[in-house]
Amino acid sequence: MADESKQAWNEVGTRFSSVGKRLADRYQAAGTGDDASTKEAKRKVEEVAREIGNQLDRAFDALDETVRDPEARTDLKIAFGALGNAISVSVNEAAEAVKSRGGDTEPPRPDA
Repeated sequence: MADESKQAWNEVGTRFSSVGKRLADRYQAAGTGDDASTKEAKRKVEEVAREIGNQLDRAFDALDETVRDPEARTDLKIAFGALGNAISVSVNEAAEAVKSRGGDTEPPRPDA
């Protein structure tokens, strides 16, 4: 499963890189002049794109390391359990509120 996860995240990185390249290509094509301000703007865009790529790599590496950590997996299971419990409690409370407002009668079924 870890290999599938890594492959999936690599695919995400590849896709974002592809989008970034398209953006850079279109930005370059849209450039109309070779003046200093155009060159500086282009340099800044390229720098930002590189930094975004670097940050995505760091984030994916951290995610990969975290999901491999047994303690982190335990924490994640507990967190998802808490999320499921919170959803369940909220749904039950909403159902009780609906019942208390409408008496003991069941609402009509949509297929009736």
